[in-house]
Amino acid sequence: MPRHRGRRRRGDHRLPFRLLVEDPATVSVAALSAGLGALVVTGAAAARRIVELGDRTGSSATVALILPVVAWVFIGVALYVSAVVASNTCATVIAGQTRSLALQRLLGATGARLRRQVTRTGLVSGLVGAVVGTVLGTLVADAALSVAAAAGTLPPLGVLAPPALLPVGLLVAAITTLAFRIGSRAVLAIPPLRALESGVEPPPGTTRSVGRTVTAAALFLSGATGLGVAVVLGASTVDALLLAVGCGALSFTGVVVASPVLLPAVLRLVAAATARSVIPAMAARNSLRAPRRTARATVGLLIAVTLMATFAVGFATYASMLSQQAAGDPEYYRGIEEQFDQLAVMFTGLVGAAGVIAAAGVVAVTALTIAQRGRELGLLRVVGATRQQVRALVLVETAITIAVAVVLGVLLGTAYGWAGAYTLLGATKGATLIAPVVPGWLVVVVLVGASATGLAAALGPAARAVRAAPVAALRYE
Repeated sequence: MPRHRGRRRRGDHRLPFRLLVEDPATVSVAALSAGLGALVVTGAAAARRIVELGDRTGSSATVALILPVVAWVFIGVALYVSAVVASNTCATVIAGQTRSLALQRLLGATGARLRRQVTRTGLVSGLVGAVVGTVLGTLVADAALSVAAAAGTLPPLGVLAPPALLPVGLLVAAITTLAFRIGSRAVLAIPPLRALESGVEPPPGTTRSVGRTVTAAALFLSGATGLGVAVVLGASTVDALLLAVGCGALSFTGVVVASPVLLPAVLRLVAAATARSVIPAMAARNSLRAPRRTARATVGLLIAVTLMATFAVGFATYASMLSQQAAGDPEYYRGIEEQFDQLAVMFTGLVGAAGVIAAAGVVAVTALTIAQRGRELGLLRVVGATRQQVRALVLVETAITIAVAVVLGVLLGTAYGWAGAYTLLGATKGATLIAPVVPGWLVVVVLVGASATGLAAALGPAARAVRAAPVAALRYE
């Protein structure tokens, strides 16, 4: 038998099995994104049907003009959230495999081959997740509509299966694949000697802060300027809502891009303010050691909070504006408020489901991130930290992330929701510009929801990390 038979050919290196073990996290995020898209598309179809059934709104040319715009807005928001969550998950998975991928490079694998394999992982995960999420999301939406109809909250709408479900599912799969393709560029930049290092994150100071800051500032300022233009145009055309959504997404992208640079500044303030308290100060400094990791955890929660705040403030402001318009011309707006109440019930449920889906994505990404820190947390035990101290460290780090995401998310969501409400109603009869209306329940729900999400994401992986014997950290892979 020739000596070379059975040997692996040079360059034929496969990704380690551990990457396949982490695929369920990617599949689940793709499924959540597709599920959100299915809920949004089905909800938009239901809204159109509710309006068509109304005596007053069914024959309204203004409502007929507004509905398609609102539908595209919801679909666009769902796809944007899918893109950010998918890229966030991709970055988390690749960060956890940095050492393994660098080892493959050290053994002779080319970056191009590894990049193709990472992209293939995204394609398969995206397709599987898109199919599962689209089917489950549609079933959940139809079931919820049936329950609401049985309770008398909504009129009977029958079973809805909008044609837009297929392209939305395909777009989610494409977004997931593209996120992995773009994220896989990091594979080419991994020096083979990184295989000898213990950490999975780039060392502090490697983030290109100047270029990132300039790019983030350009995105945020252009988006904010466009949002202001959309509010001005909202007094004359409902199409300004599309501009407002696009510019809002642009400005939020600027916040996401800037997060690895802005968060260290916030964390330094936290470290200085808690210098006399060991655990909080240590948690802040520990987060500073890996700003990209902290940014990924914060961005996931920031999306959920901003999404909830945007729709909550938008609906509350919209209701206040509509109430003022109806008081000024009761005959013109007769019956419309009742239709709005029905739509508000449906969309409130939709927003709640979107918040739950976004929160589930946060749990998946954060849990994966903490699980990847098993060696780091185990080494703390080796140097003398108790299980309670390590667990407290993880929880305080999570609390810092929650605080930043809640404050920034509520502020951004208030601005986006107010702009959306005015650009939607600004061109209708009797509309006036009012201050944003922030529901009192929003702060309570956001605080409780964000805290529950953070605890659910951190407690389980942290407990598993500290349960093992401290010496196990020395051989953790």
